[in-house]
Amino acid sequence: MTRHALAALTALALSACSTEPPPNAAVGMAADVARPAKLGLCVACHGDTGISRIPGTPHIAGQDEIYLRKALTEYRDGRRHGGPMNAAAGGLSAADIDALAAWYAAQRWPAAAEGTP
Repeated sequence: MTRHALAALTALALSACSTEPPPNAAVGMAADVARPAKLGLCVACHGDTGISRIPGTPHIAGQDEIYLRKALTEYRDGRRHGGPMNAAAGGLSAADIDALAAWYAAQRWPAAAEGTP
């Protein structure tokens, strides 16, 4: 599958998701949160700091860590369906999921991101 096809599929699969910042968006990044080893799986769509790069893909910066952990686990286990998310999460261990959830939960929602896709 080409990158463009994957991007289109991602946008289509996640088009119903909100791209608004979560109401409890963090105001800064926790200094003790280490950069996850598997962050590269998420960056293409959700960005390094949780600001999505593809229209229709949700911003996840500052999202609740428990929610992120639950969602990633459900995508990995096939209990939640989201096209590319199932494939991306399929090879994640529980430790990978914990690290990714902590990372994105610790990211702040920058004012500059208002109005981005």
